[in-house]
Amino acid sequence: MRQAERRAQTTNRVLDAAAAEFARSGFHAATIDDIARTAGYTKGAVYANFAGKDALILALIDRHLEDQLAQLDLLLENASTADLRTSLRDAAIEQNAAGGSFGLLMLEFWLYAARDAAAKAALAERYQRMRDRLAAAISERDAARGDELPLTADEVAALVLALDAGLFLQQLLDPHAVTPELRANALTAVMDLPRPKG
Repeated sequence: MRQAERRAQTTNRVLDAAAAEFARSGFHAATIDDIARTAGYTKGAVYANFAGKDALILALIDRHLEDQLAQLDLLLENASTADLRTSLRDAAIEQNAAGGSFGLLMLEFWLYAARDAAAKAALAERYQRMRDRLAAAISERDAARGDELPLTADEVAALVLALDAGLFLQQLLDPHAVTPELRANALTAVMDLPRPKG
């Protein structure tokens, strides 16, 4: 195996181990020793690839973000409101089945980042990327339908992400209060806000 391939394999094993340990113990309680043991490497091997836990979680967020952006592109290919709602409901069912461990990790890191300037800037940059991609997709979708937004696409993108995060928090407390149908209807309603009459 080439050196680059070995390094990529090591990086992925360490990230998978970090995801498992963060899910099991939480961001603060998980240690680099735990992550190294789960990955089957020494602590030195982890540090050779990542500067610390902040770098690990940001790499996990990047990996998750790429998956989310790919799913987003597929979702917003739906031209009709009904198709978009159905796709969002199916995505919510899939996410519920996968469990909320990544959402909990994001929530924990979000609170940490609010008090740490470097982590805050890094997390904000990643959310900006998500908002930018979502705004671009919303703009394309509305242009194709000849719609004019009462808000800018950037504002709608920020509202969609805020609503999705808020629904996740409510679902943590009461899973029955936020159904996949509610999530799909709410997100569709924001993306398909009433347009001003000519």
